[in-house]
Amino acid sequence: MSFRTEIVKLGNLALEHNYDDAAHKDVKLLFLHSSGHGSWMWQNFLPYFAQRHYDFWALNLRGHHLSAPVNDWADVGVKEYLEDIDQSVKKIGNNIVLIGHSMSGLLILKYAEFNTLKGLIVSQSGPPRSILQKRGIEIKGSMPKGGQRLPTDKARSAMKDRDMVKAVLFDKGNVDEEVVTFVVENLGDESLRAGTEIMQIEVDPASISAPVYVLGFDSSKIGMHVPIDVNKILAEEFKARDYKVIEPGGHDYMLEKNWQDFAQQFETWIASV
Repeated sequence: MSFRTEIVKLGNLALEHNYDDAAHKDVKLLFLHSSGHGSWMWQNFLPYFAQRHYDFWALNLRGHHLSAPVNDWADVGVKEYLEDIDQSVKKIGNNIVLIGHSMSGLLILKYAEFNTLKGLIVSQSGPPRSILQKRGIEIKGSMPKGGQRLPTDKARSAMKDRDMVKAVLFDKGNVDEEVVTFVVENLGDESLRAGTEIMQIEVDPASISAPVYVLGFDSSKIGMHVPIDVNKILAEEFKARDYKVIEPGGHDYMLEKNWQDFAQQFETWIASV
């Protein structure tokens, strides 16, 4: 079985598109990356789903990876990222399942307030801040030792400290060293404005008609101490059809040794929408 890969340009945006030569399933998949990442983070999932007859797309948000650099990160926020998603959805067509990781998990929930989708997989995102505030919850976190990501007035610089990348993005002992090198080389800057706005985003669960699935994360692994289970809160508020918590696995589980476990979990959820 063979599959094809192409880079599709939409103005300043770039999408990776993987598909095989056989007839496709009706549902289409659009994967979105997390802060400072790009479509490269889904490099294992691209062929996995293409070989299973899915029409697989991975978006690079503006200023990331294969998309054109932005002239001014201060011009980039949640509104602009939602426009990127909308452009991509209109290009791909109907019957789309959106898979959003971390920052993009919140973006796809916001996008689904006003758009009809086949399904949503929210990966490692936690609930929107407005829902946590409603429950009287405040999240406090700290970065592992090894240096800080340095902010400028417009962007947060990419993590380039190898020890910190391993501590923040991967579960201990669950990643190959060449993968860590790959990630360090590919991590990019992120808009400070977008990072601030995503923390304050409000989403109305009642406005979302698409089925929601949640892949959660034990945030204590990276120094975040939350008094109750935010994964369960997200699943409850958005009436998730199913939710799991990653174990073993880190933030970039899709690049870890057991990545296929999560690809299979996604495949099960996608087949049920």
